Parts: sequence; C-alpha cells; structure tokens
Amino acid sequence: MRFAIEKYGGAGGIAAGTDYTQVADDKIIGSTHWLDTNGRGRDSYHVLTFRGGKIIDMQGCRSRREAERLAHRH
Repeated sequence: MRFAIEKYGGAGGIAAGTDYTQVADDKIIGSTHWLDTNGRGRDSYHVLTFRGGKIIDMQGCRSRREAERLAHRH
C-alpha cells in the first residue's frame, strides 16, 4: 500500500474516481482511476474478500477482467 501511495498519490498523482462492485456475498471489486501530474490516467483494481465484516484478503489485479475472474474463482 505504501508503494501505491508513493507512486500515485505522493508523486503528484490523484485518485480521480473510486468504484466498488459487490460480486458475491463476501467479495467486492474495487477500482480506482488515477491521474498523474501529466494528466495521464491509470486504473487499478483490487478484489477484497470479507468475513465477519472485516477484510481478510486483498488481491491486486492488472485489469477489470482479471479481477472479475479472480473474484468468481473462489
């Protein structure tokens, strides 16, 4: 997480939008659109797994499609 903050947030980047989609009772796909100092956009995706109202696992993915495959696999 520190790496992501330094790479995108701390280096002049800003999160331009965040979206969460529930894909199962215990899984959510989170996506964030980042803008760097040059105005170029980049997206990041994470699959969050919950148990008892707490996050028990978080996996980063390169694309929305990869995140959806991972979320539906288990």
